[in-house]
Amino acid sequence: MNTAKQLPFHSGYSTFTGLQAVPLIKIDDKAAACVRLFGWEDLPDQLIKAIEDDLIGFHNEINGLYCTNDPSVVRRRNSVRYWIENYLNGITGYDTTLRMVSVTL
Repeated sequence: MNTAKQLPFHSGYSTFTGLQAVPLIKIDDKAAACVRLFGWEDLPDQLIKAIEDDLIGFHNEINGLYCTNDPSVVRRRNSVRYWIENYLNGITGYDTTLRMVSVTL
């Protein structure tokens, strides 16, 4: 009969002090500010990186640096908001959202 054997617990091995989170993907400060502003902190880094240019554009418009009247830019921004909100609400999955917000040139 196979049974689990309890191993002794050594607290010296399980205590880590002075550890800091390391960002895996560098994200622009303006983009990070917009992520916090929109409440999108739960987004994976890859999604944030995929829409980083859009977030910087949002940030610049919010701060009055420019205002876009280009219908293509307005449609893109609406599309980004649509897909990100659907992802956060559990309507679409990660792969679908990443594919839909990724810019192809």
